Amino acid sequence: MSGNSQNITIASNVNGATCTLQNEKGNWSIQTPGSSVVTNSRENLTVRCQKNGYETAVVSVPSKHKDSATWGNVLLGGGVGYIWDRKTGAAFVYPSTINLTLIKNNSSTENTDIKLSGNSTTEQLQQLNELFKAGVLTQEEFTKAKKKLLN
Repeated sequence: MSGNSQNITIASNVNGATCTLQNEKGNWSIQTPGSSVVTNSRENLTVRCQKNGYETAVVSVPSKHKDSATWGNVLLGGGVGYIWDRKTGAAFVYPSTINLTLIKNNSSTENTDIKLSGNSTTEQLQQLNELFKAGVLTQEEFTKAKKKLLN
């Protein structure tokens, strides 16, 4: 990891799943198991993995703030460095490994397993809405997931 990018490994219980990683800084594609260098951001990283015969798995991964970088920039740069690092994503980091479980699809219609990181239903609904607005979820996937959250 250096600057505003880092290597992220995607692992799953199924080899050869096609995964897309996305945040507002870009999109990256890999096959499991695999790694990609992504640009860090203060926004969540969305990971979507698919393989024929399995339900699509989607997870929203929050970034964590690099505390040591913050204090170094505040003390040495008078806050300008800190503001720049927040803007470029250099002040944030994602987990280095993300594990997803793809579930064998036993039905004729494809399902999507969506993992949300929010602690409350409100936070999870906001994340779900962000995934839909970003084009990660279809209208049907959004509606099913929303109904599941509210029930």
